[in-house]
Amino acid sequence: CLLLLHQHVLAETTEESVTLPSGTVVTSQRYAPDGARTVVLWLTGQYGRLEEEHRAAAHLAGLGMEVWLSDWLAPYFLPQTAGSLAEVPDTDLGDWLEAMRKRHPGHPLVLVASGRATVLPLRAAAVWQSRHPAAVPVAGAVLLWPLLYHDPEPGEEPAYDPVVGQTRLDLAILVPMSSAGYWWREAMQAAFEAAGSRVSIAVLPGLRDRFYHRGDATAPEQAEGARLGEILAPHIAALSKE
Repeated sequence: CLLLLHQHVLAETTEESVTLPSGTVVTSQRYAPDGARTVVLWLTGQYGRLEEEHRAAAHLAGLGMEVWLSDWLAPYFLPQTAGSLAEVPDTDLGDWLEAMRKRHPGHPLVLVASGRATVLPLRAAAVWQSRHPAAVPVAGAVLLWPLLYHDPEPGEEPAYDPVVGQTRLDLAILVPMSSAGYWWREAMQAAFEAAGSRVSIAVLPGLRDRFYHRGDATAPEQAEGARLGEILAPHIAALSKE
């Protein structure tokens, strides 16, 4: 295994596999510093392995957070496209979240995802809550430029994914200012809040969607991508009450 030393905290990086009741095996890269309390469950898949996300995970581990980076298309051998996300079974998402809760009893869990993959943690939480209506499965979720709507026609409001209306979580939504989602941020906030979520929105000036993995990234976007962990850390800490 690889040992990462950051800010005087030793974080062990291992590959961890969880076998679900369906037989599906979900493999994660786990960044685990000694004595971690907050556990970050980062769901990915559409863009494969992104080094910026792994560097961010190492940074968060250096701050004392345990991070699980999990590719959710790989277990089903699905192509890395947005359309593949809909083929990930809801039952598996809910079972995996339950497995993570059992593995970390008493620890605050924070979900993280970006773009269209933000549907995955929300579906996982919604499935879990459907099984335990009076309980809340996680401390909250950080959503980077969530693309949870179909592009509206001019003059029309966006139509949101049904999971928005099923979500009852504390949410931190990070919206790049130079993105289409910037103009819909208040409508999205209202849709989440109508379903019972509590939402905070942070605008990221000078950035576009996918700023840390764009082929045409500007120098400022590349610089912000290099500090992705620093961008995420305060929002995770606020949700976990750390």
